Amino acid sequence: MKKFRLLTLLWIALVAGALAGCWSDNKDDFIIEDITWENEAVINYNDNLVDIASQCLTSEDAIWEAYDNVNSTTEEIMNAIDNTIAKCGETTSKINELWDREGDSSLKDGVLSIIEKEIAYYSEFKELLPFLEKWDLSDEELGYYNTIYSEVEALDKELSEANDNLLVIQEEFAEKYWFELEEAAE
Repeated sequence: MKKFRLLTLLWIALVAGALAGCWSDNKDDFIIEDITWENEAVINYNDNLVDIASQCLTSEDAIWEAYDNVNSTTEEIMNAIDNTIAKCGETTSKINELWDREGDSSLKDGVLSIIEKEIAYYSEFKELLPFLEKWDLSDEELGYYNTIYSEVEALDKELSEANDNLLVIQEEFAEKYWFELEEAAE
């Protein structure tokens, strides 16, 4: 269906430590300490975004577990979707409370875009479920089903594009703050 990956910023402590050891006067040590603090702040900013967004994204696992389980009812799947939508809504609120990095909200906005599309995707997907229980659909029901299905496919494509955009945003963010990106383990 869809795949979501977040990248994490990788801060190499050895480099900062090596740089700090290269200077001996207090003024230069202060500069290195200040740079180290800045590095930690950027890493914490990214890690907070990743941790909070992961709460939404991991909650969707329950949907697919219920959906793939032949013994699950439509109501159980709908409840799992409702729980994911609620968790993603909480996640959006938490992310909106985070500060921007030196007035740069690009990374936060990219993550929010994906979460908003997740909510829209599952809201539409939920509309398909009642049709999956029926063996014969009337022409009107079939038309409605096809419309919803097309919307779900379009949202899936938008979600994939938002993910691609986030990867670009993360690369630009990392470059701006002098970090290398490392792909998170899936």
